[in-house]
Amino acid sequence: MKTNRMFTAVRLMVLGVLVAGFNAKPANAQAFEGKFTLASAIRWGQATLPAGSYSFSLDYAHPGSVVTLRRGRKNVARIQTRGVSDFASGRSEIVVEGGMVSAMNLPQIGVKLEYATPKSAHRAAPQEPLAAQIIPVAAKGAGR
Repeated sequence: MKTNRMFTAVRLMVLGVLVAGFNAKPANAQAFEGKFTLASAIRWGQATLPAGSYSFSLDYAHPGSVVTLRRGRKNVARIQTRGVSDFASGRSEIVVEGGMVSAMNLPQIGVKLEYATPKSAHRAAPQEPLAAQIIPVAAKGAGR
C-alpha cells in the first residue's frame, strides 16, 4: 500500500514536470524592435523599399537572425542576415552602400548585422566609390 502511494506521487511529480516543460517559453528568446525613415528607395537583400517610414523586429537570440520589416501594420519583407558580429558602442544605424543595405549596427543589444549585397551580373567601367549613407535607427526594444 505504501509502495502504491509512493508510485502515484512519483507519477504526479513527473507529470507536473512534463506539463511545466511544455508550457514554458524559452528563456533566451529576445526580441528587439526599432524604426527608421528612408529618404529615398533602397535595396535590402532581395527587397526594394520605397522612401517612407518603417519599423522592424528582430529575434537576435538565434544565429542567422531574420529582420521583419513593416510599413504601418503590414509586413513588407523578411531579411536574413549574412553575418553577426559584436558592436558594443556607437549609434544605432543602417549602413547603405551603393543603394543597398550592407549592415545594421545595434549597440543596444551589442550586435552588427551584416547583409549580402548582390553583385552586378555585368562588369561596368570602374567608377568612383559611392559614399556610404547612414540611416539612424530609433530603438523601441529593450537592450541586453
